[in-house]
This record gives sequence, structure tokens and C-alpha cells, in this order.
Amino acid sequence: LSLVARRTRAGPPSGLTSSVQVSYPADLGAHCEPWDIDRHPKCTGDRDSQPDWCNEPWCYVDPCKCNLPVLPTISDYVPEARYHGTPLFFSYATCGGKNSYSEVVPQIGNRKCKCIGLDNVPGSVKVNLELAGGKKKTISFPGDFGSTCKAWDEPVHPSCTTADAPRWCFQRWCFVDPCECDIDEFPKVTTYLPDAKYQGKSLYYSYETCGSKDFFEDKKACTKQENEEDCRKHRLKNGSNKCAWTGEKCLGWELVEHPLCVGKVKKSAAASPAQPAAWALLAVSVVAARL
Repeated sequence: LSLVARRTRAGPPSGLTSSVQVSYPADLGAHCEPWDIDRHPKCTGDRDSQPDWCNEPWCYVDPCKCNLPVLPTISDYVPEARYHGTPLFFSYATCGGKNSYSEVVPQIGNRKCKCIGLDNVPGSVKVNLELAGGKKKTISFPGDFGSTCKAWDEPVHPSCTTADAPRWCFQRWCFVDPCECDIDEFPKVTTYLPDAKYQGKSLYYSYETCGSKDFFEDKKACTKQENEEDCRKHRLKNGSNKCAWTGEKCLGWELVEHPLCVGKVKKSAAASPAQPAAWALLAVSVVAARL
């Protein structure tokens, strides 16, 4: 078995910085067992110096059929493997073990970048998608989608209902307030409903606050614009800027210019000029939207 151990919160474990070849049994993860003991490079040698997770039992599980207080997480031992079309998920909790292997993230996200929104909202939210080839489709998300850390796309997005669904379908994310986020990866402006507002600011989402990786490919995202000209082309329906140039990269406008986000991003002398405070004239609205 080829084991690629990366620095990640979504799979076992941190501590290795390069790929290594490790031999595991062919039935790896098929039942509850401390699979890493005497196999994983950090679980060999002196037992007293080994991490606690080396001795904890775990197994692979179907994430769609897990009703546990501790959610299963994606394993990156075999990142391309699939079970019923989904990546491999593992769980210590189902085996009565303790997961000290990956960072446990609350349902409301990292405490430095908490999810926003309302739980258990009845009804649905209609989202207009632009698919490959210019095709358009309207899909329905639950009324409370984006309010907590969850793989919201997996059950409903057309790209996520096929056997070869992309990796982003299974990653957890939620909506966040960009001015209340203090994590390494900046949140991004949603493109599902790009004109939605949260307390007068564009609606942002984050995978990192949920301990996930952002594999979502969106060419219209501010962070995908490589120069100031392209960055400043993106505007909202009311004519205000969607993105802003820091002098080095393109981010959501609020992160760079909003008064409540001051200090979140370091701007250089080549930064975009600030736009008039049109945000102050906008009515406060809470709308569920994403990407």
C-alpha cells in the first residue's frame, strides 16, 4: 500500500513531510483494529515515545450511514480510492477509540472563524448553477444550508451525484463572516448567490474553518484573478466591487476595504483604491447562499 502522509487536518496524521511507502494488510480498515501500530513510521520503535493514536482502533466507514457525535473524516492513505463513489472515510469513534490523530473541528467551525446562519430552517433555497458547456440548472439546497460544517454539495449538486464525483463534493464547509475570521486561508465570496448579503457584507464561505481542503474550482472567484485589471472587473449587481486588489493578490472586497475588516489583510502601495462605502446603504439581510 502506498501511504502519502501530508500535513492535513482531514486525514491521518500530521508529522510527515514527504511521501513514503508503507506496507499494510490488504484488508486495511475493514474492521476495528489499531492498524498503525508497528506499521506507520511514527508508530514503530520505542512504544513510550509513540503518539497516542498509534494504539487506537479505527476502521473505514460509510459517512452517509454514520450517526455518531464525532464525524468520520477523509483518509489520505489512499486518496484516490472510492467506496460507492465517495472517498474513504475513517472513524475511531465507531470502534470506541479516541481520535488524537486529526484535529476535531466543531460543527460550528474553528473558534477563530465560526459558521454563521440559522439551524433547522424549513423550506429550501434555490440556487442557479452554470455548468460545463454553459448549461444552466436550478437546484434546491436545504433552508439552513451553510449554517454548520457539512458536505452540503454531496447530496444535491449535479457534479456530486456521479460515480466519479470530484473531491470537493465531500469536503465540509460553511458560511462565515470575513471580518470575524482569523485563520490561515482567507474565506471566499460565494458564487452560488453572489449578490446575497450578511449584515451588509457579501456572503463568504470557508472550507478551512471546517477542517477541510478547498478543491472547488471556480474561475470567477476573486482569488483566481491573477492581476489587478481582472480583479477589478468583477462587480455585484448594484455596481459595487466584488473583489479588491491588495497589491499582490485578489480577495473579496470586504477583506481588503470594509471598516470592520481593517487589519485582516496587509495592503501594499499598489493596492486598489477604496470604493465609496456603498455597503452602508444596503439593508441588512440574512440569505443562505454558497460559492
